[in-house]
Amino acid sequence: MADNGLRGRALLQKKKSSPSPVRSPSPSPSTSGTTSPATGLVFPPLCNCERSPRKSPFRMALDDDASAGGVYCFTIQNVGGCDPKQKCCDGKQGVSKVELDVVSACKDSVRNVTVDGKKWSYEFNTALSVIRITNLAKTAATAAGTEICIALAPKSQCPGLSQLCSAGAGLCKYALFNQDHFPFCQCQRNPRGSRLMTTASKNVTVVNGLTRICFNVALKDVCDQPNSKCCEFELYKMEFEADAACADALAYTTIDGAYKAKFFQTRPDPVLKVTNIDKPVNKVAGTEVCLFMRPQCNTLEKLCAFHDGTCTIVLFNKPGSSATSCCPLTTVGPL
Repeated sequence: MADNGLRGRALLQKKKSSPSPVRSPSPSPSTSGTTSPATGLVFPPLCNCERSPRKSPFRMALDDDASAGGVYCFTIQNVGGCDPKQKCCDGKQGVSKVELDVVSACKDSVRNVTVDGKKWSYEFNTALSVIRITNLAKTAATAAGTEICIALAPKSQCPGLSQLCSAGAGLCKYALFNQDHFPFCQCQRNPRGSRLMTTASKNVTVVNGLTRICFNVALKDVCDQPNSKCCEFELYKMEFEADAACADALAYTTIDGAYKAKFFQTRPDPVLKVTNIDKPVNKVAGTEVCLFMRPQCNTLEKLCAFHDGTCTIVLFNKPGSSATSCCPLTTVGPL
């Protein structure tokens, strides 16, 4: 769930002493899921998720009372008001991760992050211009009231939110994530319930010192389970179950030869992601996804989680394109 244009007392509101939750104004459809000026990607970047804040009860507000001396604190609030028929509002979803859209040059300005007063690990991804605060493990019952603070060095390049957040003028875009993630995501994973599958190309080549490992999306003639709602779907994303030690070995990816920024998630589970494929089912056959790997992880045996030359790959449908979440698995290799 993403929210946009969050600012001081406007949208990142000051926390009030009233026991009732502060209701943040909902962004208009024209601003929800806006493109980051730094990366050109829709925020949150490389995410197969529900972006409308109206479909979740949770918001995050700036707590002015707790913010001082270069420390900026935000509180997660349960404002209600969403449709309980939506998964993000079914009363079972907590908050596992928070992302903020930031300026990549501000990395050295961040001194530390705390969650509920305790120092917390975080990721500052300069390539995607985001700060990620993960492993929150907040349930639907415990998420509200969670306090996240970011300490900025006062004499640094980015001493305040006006410099840190990419929108400028103190505006900060954020996204709240529930616990669903590969390989535990609740979606239709059975490969027999889909015509889409992945194959590995044996044409492994070396390009400018990088090993090019490619995969193709194929379309089976028939769906083995014809009643499955995932027999055909618009392809949005491909994920690889990988070894976290290979995160720095991924240089970049391509889709049908077009360059794509790399995205290697190391926590909570190591997953290499290729998103925004955006292929309708009538054009998906033959789609080629290539990984350009540095020498330390230039084979499937080194890169993939089981180190036996095989690799588990998942195909995802486009968010909102269907009432059913599809993610059929394929095991490929060895090459």
